Amino acid sequence: MRGGAQAVYGASWRRHGERRLRAARIARVLRPSVHAVGGVVSTELTVPYRGRWFRPDVGVLLTAEPPLDGVLERAPSLVVRLGDPLSAAAWLQAGADVVWAVEGGTVWELSSRHRRVLTPDDWLTHPGELALRLPARELVGEPTPRTRVGA
Repeated sequence: MRGGAQAVYGASWRRHGERRLRAARIARVLRPSVHAVGGVVSTELTVPYRGRWFRPDVGVLLTAEPPLDGVLERAPSLVVRLGDPLSAAAWLQAGADVVWAVEGGTVWELSSRHRRVLTPDDWLTHPGELALRLPARELVGEPTPRTRVGA
């Protein structure tokens, strides 16, 4: 990491395994549409904020090439927040354009211009890139309906 080794705050596999699995699933769901618009989705990006380093649960870069070491100058365009340590408002302050967050079972879509509460049946969207959509239920971890192909 730039400037020597420092702690990175965010979910860990050892302490937050279920949360990290949910983040990985969200990243997999977003990956095709993010790649189609030339972006990158990751669960391993690192962002400086107020003298410390933080990792969003899922980060989506829509512009510029990502740095090889995963360390960004500011928050990615889209941040998916599933829990602490940073609040959704802090991710916006760190430079995110849009934050999809879950707070106590309530799903929020936030940007500098609007804040919207969603039901599990609603879709999260990114106002700058309409291809980026996600069912709100993915953030709260509700099971998604499974389809079965029959003969």
